Amino acid sequence: MKQSIFYKIIYVFLLIFIPLCAFSSTETLIILDQSASMYEPFEDKLKFYYAKQAVINILNTMQDSDYVGFRTIGMNPDRLRLRGIVDNYALCTATEKLNNIAYNNRHNIQMSLYGIIPSGTSPIEYVLTKAIDEDFSKNADLKQIILVTDGYENCNGDPCGFIRRTMLSRKDIKINVVAIGASNDDIEGLQCLTSATNGHFINIDTPYDFENSITDITSKINYEKQKIAVRENKQKINQKSIQYRKYLMEFKE
Repeated sequence: MKQSIFYKIIYVFLLIFIPLCAFSSTETLIILDQSASMYEPFEDKLKFYYAKQAVINILNTMQDSDYVGFRTIGMNPDRLRLRGIVDNYALCTATEKLNNIAYNNRHNIQMSLYGIIPSGTSPIEYVLTKAIDEDFSKNADLKQIILVTDGYENCNGDPCGFIRRTMLSRKDIKINVVAIGASNDDIEGLQCLTSATNGHFINIDTPYDFENSITDITSKINYEKQKIAVRENKQKINQKSIQYRKYLMEFKE
């Protein structure tokens, strides 16, 4: 009899607590634009220097327990040539998933940054499609993209239209954008991505704005992520409490 009670207590413990730790409620994918325009000067350095630094600063605000991955818009020239003829189609489908979404992944992503060479175009719609369809797990309550770019689509795609259509049937996607010296026309398109998904947008006009701008957007992103995690855990605890009370009633009977 005592042994039976012991096993029932263990069962209740597993029923309540294991589902709370089974997966992360938020998964983050950082997408870095490595198109040729990143070679353009941005005051004292290249745009790409600040784009990479933005990724590093974002990673530094994360915890090792955060689930994060890394994808590029574009591809290194040598890697692109391995795919065959380097024509417009090849340039407008060039993207690489360099790091799968995983925990304890910040150092791996930083190492991936060192070998990236700006080249090619910016097929943003194509890359967002790949990212949403292939990079996130089904279990994540929030699938968050942080896009670091210096401009908008230039492969005749329509990222804004794609995201608006996607959000008609999805509520689990959020896109945040860190723009490096983007033009007014590009800003309009990029802001559409964030407004359609309730994300955040910053455009870093000069290097002097860099630190404050990155601090501002990472603070907003991390605050919302923590708020979502608290809300989801409360919901799970409530669900498990109902199951627990039901089980206790059956146990008393």
